[in-house]
Amino acid sequence: MSVTDVPVDRLDALETKIDVLAEQMTVLAAEAEHRRRQRESFEDLTGDLNRISGDAMAVATRELETLSQTADLADTLRLLRRLVEVAPTLERALVGLNTASSFVDDVVPLGSDVMAMATERLDELERKGYFRMAGAAAGVADRVVTNFDERDVEQLGDNIVTMLEALREVTQPEMLAFLTRMIDAVQAEQQAVEMEAAEPPSLWALVSQVRDPDVRRGMARALHTLRAVSVETGPRAATAPGDRTRSTSSLAPTPPLEGENT
Repeated sequence: MSVTDVPVDRLDALETKIDVLAEQMTVLAAEAEHRRRQRESFEDLTGDLNRISGDAMAVATRELETLSQTADLADTLRLLRRLVEVAPTLERALVGLNTASSFVDDVVPLGSDVMAMATERLDELERKGYFRMAGAAAGVADRVVTNFDERDVEQLGDNIVTMLEALREVTQPEMLAFLTRMIDAVQAEQQAVEMEAAEPPSLWALVSQVRDPDVRRGMARALHTLRAVSVETGPRAATAPGDRTRSTSSLAPTPPLEGENT
């Protein structure tokens, strides 16, 4: 029977089977190619690993030969056992390092802000002259250290209470008023001396000034002050703080002289 005698439907079925078979052959060929490539890659990887492991084994052998001169198997086992024992501590240390790293990451921006504020504050102090004042104070302190020794400082410490008591008395309102009047009088007298003639006043002129109530009041206060100073610097100078206060208070304004107007 010739091909022309085969029914058409059987030819169509045969062609369909041939097409399916061709597709399957194509899939099988692709699968075979994929497996071939995987095998080649695995062979390449195996070759690389063999070379690396060979080199690593050679290096390890050399290092072990070197270490065998100073350490033995017992030392190595003891080291491994020690590492296993401290493994929890190492783990906590690593956790702490991680926490510290996070803390540093959080603090760095704050540190930048603080540094900027500190720089701005220091610049403000520089503009106001604090640093120049500190430099001058350092110079004063250097001169003090140069001109005074430890014994002077000890004496200062022994007398600091007396100095503070004297300063307290000087800062009393009546003493400040008295000193102010004295300074004003000295300045006024200095101006009068500059304006008066070069010829000194006569004895009669001086005696006539004693008739002035203000002059007599000033002389009385001067004598009173001299007497108080003499008491402080004389043999009775070693008085208690209360006695010193009473002596200093004697510098207060004296009552008006007899026959004078207040």
